[in-house]
Amino acid sequence: MTSTFMQQEKLVSINPSTKQVLAEFPLMNKVEIEESIAATAAAQKIWSKVPAPVRGELLLKIAQLLEDRAEEWGLLVTTEVGKCLRDGVAEIHRSVSFLRFFAGEGYRMTGETIPSRQAGVFAYTKQQPLGTVGVITPWNVPLAIPIWKMAPALVAGNSIVWKPAPQSLMISQKFMSLLEEAGLPKNIVTMLIADGPLVSEAFAANEQIKAVTFTGSTKTGQTIHQVLAPRGVRFQAEMGGKNPFIIMPDADIEQACQDIVSGGLLDAGQRCTATSRIFVHDSIYETFRDHMIATLNNVTLGLPTDEASLIGPVVDQRQYDTIRSYVEIAKSEGATLIYGEDEPVEEWAQGGFFIKPKLFDHVTQQMTIANEEIFGPVLALIQFSDFEECLKQSNAIEYGLSSTIYTRDIAAAMKYTDEIESGLVHINMPSTYSEPHMPFGGIKATGIGGFREQGSHAIKFFTEWKTVYVRT
Repeated sequence: MTSTFMQQEKLVSINPSTKQVLAEFPLMNKVEIEESIAATAAAQKIWSKVPAPVRGELLLKIAQLLEDRAEEWGLLVTTEVGKCLRDGVAEIHRSVSFLRFFAGEGYRMTGETIPSRQAGVFAYTKQQPLGTVGVITPWNVPLAIPIWKMAPALVAGNSIVWKPAPQSLMISQKFMSLLEEAGLPKNIVTMLIADGPLVSEAFAANEQIKAVTFTGSTKTGQTIHQVLAPRGVRFQAEMGGKNPFIIMPDADIEQACQDIVSGGLLDAGQRCTATSRIFVHDSIYETFRDHMIATLNNVTLGLPTDEASLIGPVVDQRQYDTIRSYVEIAKSEGATLIYGEDEPVEEWAQGGFFIKPKLFDHVTQQMTIANEEIFGPVLALIQFSDFEECLKQSNAIEYGLSSTIYTRDIAAAMKYTDEIESGLVHINMPSTYSEPHMPFGGIKATGIGGFREQGSHAIKFFTEWKTVYVRT
């Protein structure tokens, strides 16, 4: 049983802690999808005429409604996707910060005045919305990711056809109600509860869809890109990660271990920016390994509503089985599981998809566990002696999202910053750290389209530039 699965013509949402059925949702057909796109495109014509600062003020109303109900919303995130309650509430506050930042972008929809070489000509540029855009979002960050895509799209004057992940439809449906309550005009955002390939085909074929932004697996993102390519649809994709964490000889080991837990194990490791590969220098390898095990011994796996729990369940049966299969592959390839062999046997754990964090020793970069994204609470230790070789191994994967180095050596840190192949770089910080006003995204197989999310960069994806010449 999965947390959300298809039963004939419906999707069923299930609590990953208990496998209890939470809600059922009828699937939309092709005709209904096309009708949604048409209605959203019609609404955009009116929305684009609303001044950008006023569009931004509506985002502030949405932010206030969310902030006032942060505990309620946080509990819903915990119930539907299994995040620990503190992390569910934190996601709500993070969502609020995105809304408030992008509300201000309504006042920064600027162009340029540029001197013309022709006398009597006034030349300037302006940004305009694309029109109607498709938004496809994942379940692991079920509110903040939709918001950090929707907010810049809306403030730029676009309308949105949104396909959320099937595992988070209760959250998504509730957010649609919140948009209505805040006063967003009808059909500016419409939600599709439909099969993914059907939605991709509709976006590819319908001329009213001007761009598509996607967050999810690399395989799915590449498939969507291929479907959209014949029509030349603008496409933005943020996809997988296999993020390195380098421990240099002078590292603060205690702090590094804490940041590996927060960056690799919160949300049960189900983050694209999660720490996965831990490169540790020979000179401190055994000391670090022992300290990491001691740190893991203080990490509590439990029901996500319990205050003591640091890690809750993974999202569904499919995710559970995938993680377990990677554990067995790692063993078969020669890695040694030094923490997490036993799974929880308590009664609370039997009703959900709980996996104890795993720490592997004797891992090499050639192993599957060091190359493929697991999306679970699995950490791999890789020993190194030469920093140059460590950098090569860190880069020897298809992904390029996030990375971390722990060192007090500024020269090593700057060399790492220059040479590591990742869109996000952290020095003495968790690999998951980001801020709303800074650009977010990856390179290589992690990102498609060249457009960054978050920060002022996000607006660029949702606008086109118009150059104007005026004879005065």
